[in-house]
Amino acid sequence: MTTLPEFLVAVDGSDAGMHAVTYLSRILSPNQVSIELFHVRAEAPEAVFDLGGGEGANAYEAEINNWINQDGNQTQEFVDKATKVFTDAGFPPNAVNATIRSRKTGIARDIITESELGCSAVVIGRKGFGTLPDFMMGGIAAKLAESITHVPLVIVGSQPEPHKVLVAFDRSRSVREGFKNISNLFSKSLEEILLCHVIRPLSVPLPVTCTYFTTKTEAHWLDEQSQRIVPLMVDMKKHLSSIGFDPKIFRTAILKEKASRADAIARAADAHGFSTIVVGRRGSTVVDEFTMGRVTRKLLSLAFNRAVWII
Repeated sequence: MTTLPEFLVAVDGSDAGMHAVTYLSRILSPNQVSIELFHVRAEAPEAVFDLGGGEGANAYEAEINNWINQDGNQTQEFVDKATKVFTDAGFPPNAVNATIRSRKTGIARDIITESELGCSAVVIGRKGFGTLPDFMMGGIAAKLAESITHVPLVIVGSQPEPHKVLVAFDRSRSVREGFKNISNLFSKSLEEILLCHVIRPLSVPLPVTCTYFTTKTEAHWLDEQSQRIVPLMVDMKKHLSSIGFDPKIFRTAILKEKASRADAIARAADAHGFSTIVVGRRGSTVVDEFTMGRVTRKLLSLAFNRAVWII
């Protein structure tokens, strides 16, 4: 029996967690993946851990025990509801499982440890129960963004629609091979897939007063880079067609003379209604000391109301 790719969905019982569940149930192909809902259960309110070991909490033991019971009931209700979201969307009941586990090291670390046991991707809502502004990520999502490097990570903000996917396309292997892998798992009912490539001028980030590069040189550079990316886009479209997507939904865009790649991608997503952005963890330039490239890091801030797939 073939083992389906598993998506580890980290949930905390919040609205953001349910938004992630709903989004995932609509963008994935139900018969192509399995779902593992994963909840790390705290043994006490977060404020107790702020005390550095729980000193001083003994006087509140009865209330804390009551909180634990209520939290456990609410978590189970959430997991049951999330499971129903997936099964209502067509996922086989035996492909949707749930694990509720007591906190061992820390919530983020426990999720990372679980992800290292063989899942194919990790999914989390952008924020939990916190009251941070929308443009800021919650603490757990931010830690996962920096630490999950072995599998794709999906950070879901607000309530994104799953119908249109923008791929921040470049020549890096992580994007080309990574998107081929995850596109196999997407619902074939997507309305549009945009392969979007951004070419910065040679003069960026030099001051506008610098004239190191002539207009002719800049034009040649932009044309040359466009010609280099087109064959890779053609190859990607062939792959998407081969796995069942309608070629009519494919679009390509080469954005030139943009000072910021992340800003150009975010603006394109805004302008054309793309709620899903797929981006490589790092671009063509790989520096081992850094787990995330500049474009990806900026996109996580700019595209706060979208689902960002880091591959």
